[in-house]
This record gives sequence, structure tokens and C-alpha cells, in this order.
Amino acid sequence: MKRISLFLFLSLPGGAWAQLMSGSAGMSGISFSYETRLEPPTPAIGKNGGGVLVVNNTIAHRHFCDFSSKKCFGYGLAMESLGGGQYRFTFLPLSLTPQQMEEIFDSVKGWSILQLPRNPATQVLNAGDTVALDLFVNPQTGQKIVDYIRVQGGQGRLIDAPGPTKDFSVEDASLLISEPRLSINGKLLDWKAEYGAGSSSLVSIDVPDRGRFTFSLVPRTDLGMFKAGEIRGSTMTWRWGNDEFSLNTDKRIAPGGGAYNLYVGHDVSFRSK
Repeated sequence: MKRISLFLFLSLPGGAWAQLMSGSAGMSGISFSYETRLEPPTPAIGKNGGGVLVVNNTIAHRHFCDFSSKKCFGYGLAMESLGGGQYRFTFLPLSLTPQQMEEIFDSVKGWSILQLPRNPATQVLNAGDTVALDLFVNPQTGQKIVDYIRVQGGQGRLIDAPGPTKDFSVEDASLLISEPRLSINGKLLDWKAEYGAGSSSLVSIDVPDRGRFTFSLVPRTDLGMFKAGEIRGSTMTWRWGNDEFSLNTDKRIAPGGGAYNLYVGHDVSFRSK
């Protein structure tokens, strides 16, 4: 049994929602991340916590706890690879008991387990897809606690970075591309990276039949580079034309714990030797 638990307090960034917590988990070689939001952000809620409990590498129990009311709600998640970059996500009722919650948070007794507002359907998803799932709806105000679940796929080496993206500053270090795996439109390529530099402020990769892509963490209009994606931990995603690209590495691509805007240039005529 593997437990990943978070204990966080509510912060209130600007916008129509507030982030309550975020995290990631995986089992059977499939990874996902989640971000929990309060929509709208006011009125604020009290002390809360939770995380993911993976049991026997088969079910991920995602739980969110309100310590003031001693109520816990969430869902079970079973994941199956269908091949071709697709995954079946089956959502189940949260089967954690009050006694198990007391074991996780041993200083709090008397938990009540609540069911979700509605039973989510089984879904077939691609790597990079995001699913919104209501965990709780206040019947008086309509305020919601929502999980945004992002499919990371079967690469099994996720490093996540929560929160809104931002531009890299000049004080930040360079990009690092280490042991990359590339998916296009959810399909993992049998591809060996050929890139100009492993760690630099500008990094290029050569993609078969699509030319060379060059990446930067700061705007480079002088080089014809435009904001086209984002970097979160060990994952870099961007869109070019009708294609969605996702590059996953075994190390954090950008230093620090933030999520960053990605600026992309493209040379479609380039052909590697």
C-alpha cells in the first residue's frame, strides 16, 4: 500500500477560483496529476487536507478532507492502458472507511465519508487530457470543490508543477532535456532525440517529418518564436498547427517548482542528417 498525502491551507490567488491543493500519483505504469480548486474562491473554507492512497497497485483513492466538519469526500480511480496513447479511467465510489481516515490523520477522530454529487462515467482519454470532477457542491451557495485530473500517460516518471504558468525571468536557469520521450496527438513515437543542446537557454529537437523545433523560456520574437505551450515539471507540451506535442523527460526541465510558458520556433525545412 502506497500513500501520498498532502496537508495544505487555502490560499486565494486572483481569478474566479482558488487552488486548494495539487499533487500526482500513478500505478501500473500510468500517471495522473490533479489540481483541486474552490469555485468561486469566496467564501473561503477552513483547514483542509488530503491526498491519494494507492492500494495494491490497482485503485487510487483520492480523498479530500475538511477538518472543521470532519467530513471526507473523493473517489476511487482505476486506470487501464488501451494502447495508442489512450487510457480507460474508471471512477468508483470512495471506499475508504472512517477508521482508515483516522489512520491517515491519526490526530483527528470521528470522520464522516460523503458521496460525490453525481457518479462520474467511465471515460477513454488521451495523454494530456484533463477531466473536471465535482467533489462537493454547497446546496445553499452553489460553491464547488472541483478536481481537475490530467492524464499523464504511461511514461511512469512524472514530475509535476502545479499552478498557473508564468514567463521565466533572466535570473532563472536554462532548459534541461534529459532522456526525452515524445508523443504527438497522444501517440508515443519510436524516436531517438536529436537536439542541439541538452542544457541551454535555447534547445532544439528534430522531429521526423516535422522539422526542427526550438524552445525558450523567455520571449524571443527576434528569432520568430511564439508562446505555444507550457512546461510543468518533467513535461513540456505545445501545439503547432493541428498537432499536439508532449515531451516527457526523466528530470525536471526547468528548475524550481513553477509552471512556465514555453516559446517555440519552427523550421519545417530542416532535415537531420
